[in-house]
Amino acid sequence: MALVLDAGGISGLIQQYEALGPFVASLVTNFLATFGDKGQLAVITLATIYDTKRVFAGAITAFAIWNVIEVSVGTAVLGVLPAGVTPIFTGGLFVLVGLWTCFQAYSLYTSTEGRAGATDAFEGILPDGVYERIQGSSAFVVAFVAIAVAEFGDKTQLLTINLAATFPNAPLAVIAGAWLGLAIRTGIDAFIGQAAEQFLPMALIQAAGAAVFVAVGLFQWGLLAGSTVVVIAAAAVAFAVGGAIYRRVTEPQAN
Repeated sequence: MALVLDAGGISGLIQQYEALGPFVASLVTNFLATFGDKGQLAVITLATIYDTKRVFAGAITAFAIWNVIEVSVGTAVLGVLPAGVTPIFTGGLFVLVGLWTCFQAYSLYTSTEGRAGATDAFEGILPDGVYERIQGSSAFVVAFVAIAVAEFGDKTQLLTINLAATFPNAPLAVIAGAWLGLAIRTGIDAFIGQAAEQFLPMALIQAAGAAVFVAVGLFQWGLLAGSTVVVIAAAAVAFAVGGAIYRRVTEPQAN
């Protein structure tokens, strides 16, 4: 069948697993199709900076809401905005967060503080009233906002819309399968981020994360190729790991 919003090989992916039924097909395709996308990069980066459990909870909540909207509304989700507005908005938020995270990394590096606040990346970007209200549960809110914005108009969204069109009589199965696939992937991503936090200094993590966020934003604007974003992400990881190794080697050992 012709899919309502085909992109990036979505039709072939759905056809490959369609025989497994709506739940399994939705689970498998959402788990496999989105590796390397900006949502995954956001989860890994946020999990290195903020509380892992809250990042996971915020991310899967955002995914759940989007899954319901995608299946319920279908193509109208992407039709409410003029063409080209979505990547401009998404890219702008990622660039702003990246630049602010870079500033936070510098501040942390030059201070004696060991950890930045969970909402520091959004301070100065969100209105003062909103910023004040998200204190306390901020890690959850930051993750929720980041993933909700990152996934808007992304391949994950197009995939779920097309799965709903492929299985029009099983909307709940599509929602449950898509959400579970994304939840499993998000858990893996959060674990990777948490593991990195145990080894890497926070200032280096934030600097690397800033580079990734800005690169993703520029990719959304069409200024960078996807392969370039991957190279920048790899270079950012190498920078953070190299900095951590150098710091361990050069710092005096405690007696």
